[in-house]
Amino acid sequence: MIPSAVAVDVDGTITDMRKNLQCNAMEALRQVHAEGTPVILATGNVLPIAYGLSRFIGLGGTVVAENGGVVCHDERVEVIGDPSQPREAFEHLSRLVDLERLFTDEWRLSEVALRGKVEPQWVIEQLKEFPVRVQASGFAIHIMQLDHCKMRGLRRAAEMMGIEPGRIATIGDSDNDVSMLKGCGRGIAVGNATDAAKEAADEVMPGEHGEGVVQALRSLGLY
Repeated sequence: MIPSAVAVDVDGTITDMRKNLQCNAMEALRQVHAEGTPVILATGNVLPIAYGLSRFIGLGGTVVAENGGVVCHDERVEVIGDPSQPREAFEHLSRLVDLERLFTDEWRLSEVALRGKVEPQWVIEQLKEFPVRVQASGFAIHIMQLDHCKMRGLRRAAEMMGIEPGRIATIGDSDNDVSMLKGCGRGIAVGNATDAAKEAADEVMPGEHGEGVVQALRSLGLY
């Protein structure tokens, strides 16, 4: 199956672990998009950064941001995540220990993201009485509502684009990519992916980061 669109994670997938963008991945994604297959950035980052990145790479600006909590297509933005319970959970944690939110949380609309100075399992334990989900991405610890995930945002993006989720191929590397790797037509993990992401994917590329993205696009028959 040649997909109608490709959704690709950012941190750790088209970047290395220092968040440096991989030029080979950007060039390949730009070519795929230019030849008629839309490329969606699906990231835990906030919309202003993800939208700017999409446009500067040469993609169309369709973005699933904040792990599915914010969706943008054709300059139309929808916030589908509710930040009220994550913020209450964060206030509870803040009374227990000094925590630091990500700098980009100034623009975060649907969840709370913490710098990785505490163990994710400790956060999970402290918030077990709260109706929230805690997700560690390897770059931050995200506190979100229970049904918040990338696949939820991707379903809405697909609806806005007029395509079926089953016609979307996804590429990712982390636990927060599991829902979209499982939920779309074909899921591909890059070589540096977590065990959970590899298990969720239909295929695992040998190459890491950007090289894995290039290999995935070739496997999809797009590059």
